[in-house]
Formats: sequence, structure tokens, C-alpha cells
Amino acid sequence: MKKLLSLVFAAGFGFLFFSSNAIAGYLDNYANITIYDENSSTSSGWNGPQEDQEVEPGAVTGQEWDLEGFYAYESVLAMVGGYDFIDGEGGVEPGDVYIDVDGDAEYGPVNNGTGYNNTEVTNNFGYDYVLDIDHSVATPTYSVFKLIDDTSKNITVTYEVMQESNPWLYSSGGEEVVGAGGTTGYLTGLTNDALGLVGTDALEGDSHNMMTFDLSFLPGGTTYTAHYTMECGNDGIMGASSTAAVPEPATIFLLGSGLLGLFGFRKKIRKTDS
Repeated sequence: MKKLLSLVFAAGFGFLFFSSNAIAGYLDNYANITIYDENSSTSSGWNGPQEDQEVEPGAVTGQEWDLEGFYAYESVLAMVGGYDFIDGEGGVEPGDVYIDVDGDAEYGPVNNGTGYNNTEVTNNFGYDYVLDIDHSVATPTYSVFKLIDDTSKNITVTYEVMQESNPWLYSSGGEEVVGAGGTTGYLTGLTNDALGLVGTDALEGDSHNMMTFDLSFLPGGTTYTAHYTMECGNDGIMGASSTAAVPEPATIFLLGSGLLGLFGFRKKIRKTDS
């Protein structure tokens, strides 16, 4: 019996070990969930293939500023790009990640001639949650806030001509989701070959960064849209996926029944041997 219990424990531990390592950054487990803008029609320029999956007109092409896409593994969300998600680039600060779960977030012009830029506005832009990242620490942490219509405030991007990239940064007025958030995962030096991308430039080469977040605060099987841009707004990414589904009671029952049957079979063998 002790040997059988040891085997069961070892199997369970092995599953958790490999699962946690997959979440920690084995890129083969991630699916590219980026929403493609279908504007990559030339060999060069802002909408060339070097931009891969960007979803906004007018994006810059330099890898130093490039946001390549969103990836997902079960309830883990990752964003990838040549841009430095921790310290920013050239004084342009990194932003927060926005999540929409009811399908009303729109990616398109939102200023309607008002001309606001880098200002605080009471506007959620259709998003329901924000992953509010603290970039002041060496390894960034983040809190999750539920955005409230007509109450939550967010800061718009700097360039008026890039208003379709909004929102950029969370300011105030949300309800913190207790027990959500934590420390971000961060990987650097990821190559195009590892990610299936083509972005490159003379300064950065094809070296990409990857920051990960835990979305398990959302109910299992939740369909969501993610959004990210930096302060200037001259590049932005969106992605669509679903969180890991919760195992159905029937599945859990079958697993439990199988284990009980295994123990019973072992017990019967011991009695027979006696």
C-alpha cells in the first residue's frame, strides 16, 4: 500500500511540476492569440511584415518600440515585443494591461475631435478589468481592478494622432479584486525562431521580451480580449482567448472513482496473497 501511495503521489507531483514549469515560460505551450489587423501588405514601412500582428494604423517599425503580440497558456496571459515592458524606452513609460470580458471594447478612434492627449479621463473604453502594474520595483508586481463605468479614470496616450491606441494607463476609481494579481513573470532574449515572428532592426536584432500574468481571477472558460500600449501610443496589441475551463463534476467523480477502485483492487490482492 505504501508503495502504491508513493507512486500516486509521485505521479501527482510530477504533473504539478511540469505544469508549473510550462506556465513559467516554456513557450511551446503558448498559443498566439493576437488579433491581426490585416494591414501587412508591403515589404517595408509601418504595415510591413516586420510588424507581424500589430493592430493599429501608424505604428512605428523599430524593434526597440515594437509590440509583437499576445500569447496564452490556460489562464496565463503573456505579451511579447522588443519594447522594454519594465523600464520603457527613451523616456516613454510602459502601460497597463486591459481586459474586456463582455465584448464591448472597441479598437478604433475614440477622441472624436476632442483632441485630448496624455490626460486623465473618466472613460473605460469598454474594458472591464485592468492589470495595474507597479513598475517601480525591480521585478514588477500588479494588482487587478474591476473598472466601473462613469467612475474609473484612465490616462490617454500622448500623441493625439494615436488616440485609437487608448487606453494607456489606469489612474483611479476601480474596485480591487481581492486575491488577484501578484508578481509578473519576465523573460528576455527570445528569438524570432522561438516565437514565430519576423520583427528585427539593426539595434535590437530579433531579441524580444515576454511578460506574463495570471488571469485565474476570471471564472474558468471566460472569453476575454486583452489590450496593451505604451505612453506614446504609437504601437499597440490586442489578443482574444479564454481562460482554462473548470473540470466538470463528472470528470472529477470518474477520477476519484478510479483511484478508489485502484486501492480496492490492491487490497483484494493482498487478501488473496494471505
